[in-house]
Amino acid sequence: MKIFHLPDLGEGLTEAEIHEWHVKEGDTVETDELMVSMETAKAVVEVPAPRSGKITKLYGKAGDTIDTHGALVEFEDDDGTAEVASGKEGATVAGSIEVGQTILEESAMGVTPQKSGSTTRRVLPAVRSLAKRLNVDLDSLQGTGPNDQITAEDVKRASESGTSQVPTVKGEKIHGVRRTMAKAMSESHAQVVPVTLVDDANITAWSDKTDITARLIRAINAGCQQEPTLNAWFDGKNLSLEFHKAVHLGIAVDTPDGLFVPVIKDTQKKDAKTLREAINHIKDGVKSRQIPANELQGATFTLSNFGIYAGRYANPIVVPPTVAILGSGKLREEMHVIDGKPQACKLMPLSLTFDHRAATGGEASRFLKAVLDDLAKAN
Repeated sequence: MKIFHLPDLGEGLTEAEIHEWHVKEGDTVETDELMVSMETAKAVVEVPAPRSGKITKLYGKAGDTIDTHGALVEFEDDDGTAEVASGKEGATVAGSIEVGQTILEESAMGVTPQKSGSTTRRVLPAVRSLAKRLNVDLDSLQGTGPNDQITAEDVKRASESGTSQVPTVKGEKIHGVRRTMAKAMSESHAQVVPVTLVDDANITAWSDKTDITARLIRAINAGCQQEPTLNAWFDGKNLSLEFHKAVHLGIAVDTPDGLFVPVIKDTQKKDAKTLREAINHIKDGVKSRQIPANELQGATFTLSNFGIYAGRYANPIVVPPTVAILGSGKLREEMHVIDGKPQACKLMPLSLTFDHRAATGGEASRFLKAVLDDLAKAN
């Protein structure tokens, strides 16, 4: 048999979710025939057959997550011999397998004997399957088998006693983009020390034909030039900052499937027309779910234009390793006193969240002031 492993679908992607199988076990496929659609952090990627042959096993069903370089499809070899296809060896399979009297562990580095004194759970696949059927939490059990191995009897006793039950979670499990969003938000909550500044930009001088998003991007470029600390990546583990001269702007795009953040590279080099073309390009890519993985990575700053729906101010979420995100709220008109005289002004509310581990309040305030000054200009 030959096992085809999930290839690297994009720089930095460690896993992908099975979106839809286009083949089934027992099918015969030709080279480059579509086998499966994999949903990555933000896009659906089609994975073709690497060779012709009969499929003997599919590793996972729709909704399952497969690690990069984990086993995906098993092919029948012409001569019937067992052989792993070229590439990174060893599927990333949870649990252990038993060969003779030796317990082996599978990892991305291959199959190796379990070391003496290892804290890894010693659970055979059949026992793990039994625990799943009986709703028993294996992590709470003390094995009574050889070398503290958890046995089927251990699982049955725990089930009969009513102890070590896995908590039942009601509701529908989230997948794909929403799952990725949930993980990113959890990571941000655990790592970032956020502070949010709010203010109103006076955009009375704008014409009715002004491209709002393009003008916001131009203002962000001005802010990044004024305070480069906010256009950086922060490594919280090593407490280091990597500054970026180029502004690679992530733009939050809301869809029924969840939040996408495609990236427009080098916005500081683009005029209003080129920016609008880039904005339309990423919106079309998100809508069709055909946006390349490399266009969803590498943001150095983020823009969230939530005001197209509702909301004046917010506390946008900074996603590591970026340092800051700017949110724009719903436009409004108010009477303000300017030079001692009442005047109707058109205002854009802004919310700037920054990671206080990486940037000071002064740096964030100067960034926001540069953004406000640029937005106040007529063009």
